[in-house]
Amino acid sequence: MFSADVLDPAVDFLAALAGDGPALEFAVGTGRVAVPLAARGVPVSGIELSAPMAEQLRMKAGGEQIRVVVGDMATSTVAGQFSLVFLVWNSLSNLLSQDEQVSASPTRPAISVRVGASS
Repeated sequence: MFSADVLDPAVDFLAALAGDGPALEFAVGTGRVAVPLAARGVPVSGIELSAPMAEQLRMKAGGEQIRVVVGDMATSTVAGQFSLVFLVWNSLSNLLSQDEQVSASPTRPAISVRVGASS
């Protein structure tokens, strides 16, 4: 999941899904996906539980473009509307109960998704 053979097609796919709108990544971490997605012109915000990981993201080249809210992805809010809300690979397993996983749904009222926003 770190090699360009895996990461580049995933980022290309997410960029196509975002279309001309902004994206929100749950469990943004150090920006492994968010930074290259932003480099493709997609405005990216993220939610990250770990302040040290969010700080590493901010120190990366391009990381200053990513707006990060430090908090729990199941309960934190991010201002704005998003054409794409996503989490990648095994990030959902960070939420240990089904209730937590459901509360992290991009359809919850605290996340505003632009319906029909695609390229």
